[in-house]
Amino acid sequence: MRTFKDVRVYIAGGVVRNVLMGNCTAPKDFDFFLQGGAVASMVECFSRCGSLQTTPYGSPRWYPSASEQTYADLIPVMDFKPGLWPCEDIIDVLNQFDFTANAVAYDLRTGEVIDPQNGARDAARSTMKMVRFDYPEGPYLSSASLDRNIVLWFRVIHYASSLDLTIEPLTMSWLRARADYRAKLDEFTHLFFQPDLRVLETVFG
Repeated sequence: MRTFKDVRVYIAGGVVRNVLMGNCTAPKDFDFFLQGGAVASMVECFSRCGSLQTTPYGSPRWYPSASEQTYADLIPVMDFKPGLWPCEDIIDVLNQFDFTANAVAYDLRTGEVIDPQNGARDAARSTMKMVRFDYPEGPYLSSASLDRNIVLWFRVIHYASSLDLTIEPLTMSWLRARADYRAKLDEFTHLFFQPDLRVLETVFG
């Protein structure tokens, strides 16, 4: 950040969410959103002191030289394309996140907290609330086959289970209406991770 002074750097997602929920577990992964003309050069610097790979979403993922488990996703704001409008700033990014408790960012340069979806409130209440329900059908990535809404369905189920979140009514209705997505479990697991499905009994109940 000292080298690339024009690049805005935000941390968002799980690390911020866990702090808001009072979870003191040491994080193993970080989500950084980068904005500015020198983002590509900044990302390239990470390859000199670690390994740069690619996330399932196509963004750079950096593993420090001394660690094979801890990593940081380095996501250019302009490249964040979850299926709606192009992102021009961190507000656009957060307003297209999966669920509100994840949609809180911290500006590492200014110390500002950006919370357009009241995610801090929902995190404090242990509430699972999706940010939006209007993602179009289609692959989550142009080269992928799995629909973005299927990915979203499994992520919401997983985090509601693993974080012991209470699912609010509209989100519950959206999940129940798409119960057939469960048939894509193996494909989701292969591409992303093994989701925690304990909350499914509540969803289908």
